This record gives sequence, structure tokens and C-alpha cells, in this order.
Amino acid sequence: MSFYHRGKTINSDFYCQHLMRLKEEVEKNQSELINRKSVVFHHDNARQHTPSATPEILREFGWKISMHPPFSPELAPSDFHLFRSLQISSSNVRLTSKEDSQNYLSQFFDQKSQNFYSSG
Repeated sequence: MSFYHRGKTINSDFYCQHLMRLKEEVEKNQSELINRKSVVFHHDNARQHTPSATPEILREFGWKISMHPPFSPELAPSDFHLFRSLQISSSNVRLTSKEDSQNYLSQFFDQKSQNFYSSG
């Protein structure tokens, strides 16, 4: 199932149509999620997601909405600093297993000085 169409403007109607397709796919392929108390949908605050039609359709589905937190100056800069460094360091690394990934991440974090985290 593709959610992106080149050249197509993503507005509230387009987004709601995709939510309906997503619900159908979840019911068809992940029925155990529907049989639980509820599906929790992580929802961000992009403009096409915030008009009243979008939360209304999610309520009709019976899905709980987990809203994306607003911009937080305490979190965003350090996240960018950390993950940008990780992205650069891993650009030429090929990890073939979960164990390789865990080892690489452990080494990455162990090699960083305390100053790296505090100066972020």
C-alpha cells in the first residue's frame, strides 16, 4: 500500500482517504490489533492532520489518538545533534544482524565524551 503519490497535494481529504485505506488494511492483515481494546494511532500536528475531519474519522474508527508533542526546545536540539552524528558515523557501515547493530551502537556511544552530550 503506497501513501505517497508524486505531484499529489496532501490535504485533509486525501489524508482521510488514506486513513480509511489504512483501517481496511489493519482489519485485513492485523486483525489481532482490532480485537484488542483499541488501536492507538500516533498522530502528528501537520496541517492536513489537524482539521476537524481527521480526528473525527479516527473517533469513528474507535481508535485512540496519541498526539505528537509540540516542539520542545529541551529535546529537539539534542536529538538533532545526537542523531546527526550517528547518521554521519554510520553512513558507510553495513550492519547485517541485530547483534551487529547493538555492538555498533554501544561502541558509538562509548566513544563519545561527556562533553559531546552536554554541548549538543
